[in-house]
Amino acid sequence: MTDIEWFRDLVRISGERETRDPQPLVRWIDRQRAETGFSAELIPLNSVRDWKRDPDTGDISHESGQFFGITGVRTSARGLREVMSWDQPIYTQPEGGVLAMVCEQTEDGQVRFLLQAKAEPGNLGMLQFAPSAQATWSNLRQAHQGKRPPLTDYLLEETPCRLVYAAEHNEEGGRFWRKSNSNRIILAEPGSLNPDDLGGLFCWASLSQIKNLALLDNYLNPFVKTIIAPL
Repeated sequence: MTDIEWFRDLVRISGERETRDPQPLVRWIDRQRAETGFSAELIPLNSVRDWKRDPDTGDISHESGQFFGITGVRTSARGLREVMSWDQPIYTQPEGGVLAMVCEQTEDGQVRFLLQAKAEPGNLGMLQFAPSAQATWSNLRQAHQGKRPPLTDYLLEETPCRLVYAAEHNEEGGRFWRKSNSNRIILAEPGSLNPDDLGGLFCWASLSQIKNLALLDNYLNPFVKTIIAPL
C-alpha cells in the first residue's frame, strides 16, 4: 500500500487556512455553461453515424475499432443477487485509462487541485467539474494520430512532478465488462501550471471547496470523488 501520510499532512495544514466556499466555483462554471455551444439530443440508434451493428452477433462497435463496444452478458448469480440469473447488454473496452487530479502547493502552504469543466452528452448542465485529466492509454500515446490531451506530460511524467499515489479502480461493473482505470494524484512543481494556458476550462480549487461541491446537485462528477477519497 502506498504511503501518502506526508501528503495528508500537507492537506491537513492547508485545510486550516484554505477557502471553503464553493460559490466562486459554482459561479465560474455557471458562466461556462451559459457560454458553451455544446449540445446533445437523443436520436434513434439506427441514425448514429460511424457506429455499426454486427449482423451475426448484434454487437455494436465503432467503425475504427476503437472506443467502447456493446455486447451481451449472461449472469448466474447463485443466490448473491435479487434474481438467480439474467441477461443484459454491457459495455466492453479493450483498455482502461488514467484519471488524474493534478495539484500544487502554493507559497503560503495551501494545496490546490486543478479541476476541468468537462462536457459530456449525458451530463445534467452539460459541463461538470471533472478530474484534471481523463484519457485512455491510446490517447496518451497518440495511437490514433490525434492531439495529445492536456496535461499528458504530467501523466507520463515528462514534466517534473511527484506521483502522490496511483491505484487501479474497477469501472462500475453493472455496466462495464472488467474495465479498470488508474486513479492518480500528481503534485506539480509550484507555479508550473496556469489554468489559462490550458484552454480556459480549468480552474483551481481547494480540497474543502471540492468536498462542498459534492453537497450540491450535479456540479461534481463521480471520478473526482473517487480520486480524492484516500485523502
